[in-house]
Amino acid sequence: MADTLRPRWVLTASVAAALVLGAGVPPARAEVDVVGGIVGGVGDILTGALSIPMSVISGTLTGPPIIGTIGGALRGILGTIGYTTRGAMRLVGVSLPVATSLAPFLPFVL
Repeated sequence: MADTLRPRWVLTASVAAALVLGAGVPPARAEVDVVGGIVGGVGDILTGALSIPMSVISGTLTGPPIIGTIGGALRGILGTIGYTTRGAMRLVGVSLPVATSLAPFLPFVL
């Protein structure tokens, strides 16, 4: 019976320790790394564009030629969708804070 209670006790102690230790940590500041976000977003979009050819070549060389090519194309399409969406979201995430900080100056520029 003591063996069945030990995991629950360890879990409860771990959660309590995490709550106590995490209570004194200040909240993280939300800063936007503009250059890193732009470079990462463009890099993700370029990786998405190259994902189909890389996956087709990899599938053709590592598997049976016809099945490997088809599997590589499908894997590449899914990778393209994922990378391109991620890159677009990173660019949108970077551009929104920049746009809100520049909004007061737009009437003078336009």
